[in-house]
Amino acid sequence: MVTFSIGYDDIEGCPDDIMLNVSVEDTGTGIKEEDIDKLFAAFQRVDEVKNRGIEGTGLGITITQSLLNMMGSALDIKSEYGKGSVFSFSLRQHVVKREAVGEYETAFMRSVAERKRYKEKFTAPGAHILVVDDTPVNITVFKSLLKRTGISIDAAESGEECIRMASLSKYDMIFLDHMMPEKDGIETLDELKRLPDNPNAETPVVCLTANAVSGMREMYLEAGFDDYITKPIDPDRLETVVLAYLPKNKIMPPEPEKEEDDGASAIPEFMYHIAEIDIPEGIKHCGSAAAYIDTIKIYSETAAANIEEIERFWNNGDIRRATVKIHALKSTSRIIGADGLGAFAEKLEKAGNAGDTERLADELPRLLSDYRRLTEKLAEIGKNGREEELPLISDEKLHDAYTAMLGFSDTLDYDSMAHVVDILSGYRIPDRELPRWEKLRNAVVNFDYELIPDILSEGDE
Repeated sequence: MVTFSIGYDDIEGCPDDIMLNVSVEDTGTGIKEEDIDKLFAAFQRVDEVKNRGIEGTGLGITITQSLLNMMGSALDIKSEYGKGSVFSFSLRQHVVKREAVGEYETAFMRSVAERKRYKEKFTAPGAHILVVDDTPVNITVFKSLLKRTGISIDAAESGEECIRMASLSKYDMIFLDHMMPEKDGIETLDELKRLPDNPNAETPVVCLTANAVSGMREMYLEAGFDDYITKPIDPDRLETVVLAYLPKNKIMPPEPEKEEDDGASAIPEFMYHIAEIDIPEGIKHCGSAAAYIDTIKIYSETAAANIEEIERFWNNGDIRRATVKIHALKSTSRIIGADGLGAFAEKLEKAGNAGDTERLADELPRLLSDYRRLTEKLAEIGKNGREEELPLISDEKLHDAYTAMLGFSDTLDYDSMAHVVDILSGYRIPDRELPRWEKLRNAVVNFDYELIPDILSEGDE
């Protein structure tokens, strides 16, 4: 790891000048004390035997020292062999203004987040596919990545539900998660292929997996899958697979380019200061900033239930199910750009698969604590610090909004329904209506449109 730092010290008696301090610290192999002076000799390289595979002329340090000498400074090197080195120097600089110029990292992340989002390569409004995953976050991301293609997407959250739905409807493609608690993807596919009068006997089935290791493709093909996609899902890879297996007569050109706000500007300021997440990475996985925000909300809202399940499985000695849930945490954390938490979950997933209960006992509490702490920070996105500032919606306006949503539900106008939800988000909802409002919002975000009429009718009897 390399850490680049810039700071300064005031110069006593000279308010218009500072000493600018620059350092580069690495955690590499380090340098032996007797070799440090060799760094300043042209074309001289240290530890030739150990570093023989590394290219370079040995001029970099010499040139740097020469330039610093011309500016009245010098390069200082501190190193511990086997641990790393620190290269630093100080330069006297004149201060033009002492006003803060802002935070570079925050500005950079914002600029990346606000770039134009990914553009789909095709549309297929006549296509009908089924996605099966036990994790709501993964289903939401999958649907958002294909939303603009116009494909009709059904979702199932278990192997049993997949078999039931696939026995009743013909699909053009089925995307089936490998790791699920009750019945995994391979078991589900095997049972699906043995269904009598199966309308999807010839339907291509693609495996969704977070296990991107050598040999997995062969394993999935041997199990009967037509292809596989690793999670977090890459939008290009997903569209390539869909194009490869959808019936050609259902594929149409993409819609003309439209200028629209994908929600990048709606990313709250506080999120740029959460060190555990990489916002540009999360947006890339989710397809747009707006989809990323929705995914973050679901990730936060489902955390408590996920933690409770993992703890219950662990306390009951059900290592297999606990490991499957840890596997899901690995996948969803990487989707939102929380790679550190994802890597931690992956380590404990491997421990669970290996039956290493000692490591799980030692480290599982910290994993769940890190998970809980991150989601507590992200939970602010639901509030966005604006509730008290928002105007309270009147009963009349709320009734009109509900009536409109019910009408849109009857006509299957889901885009208009989502637009109503966006409008309602600009108001403070009365306390008595918050439970119904949360159900409605979650149903729209999760594409569970069939639930909306029943939710709207609650309390109206």
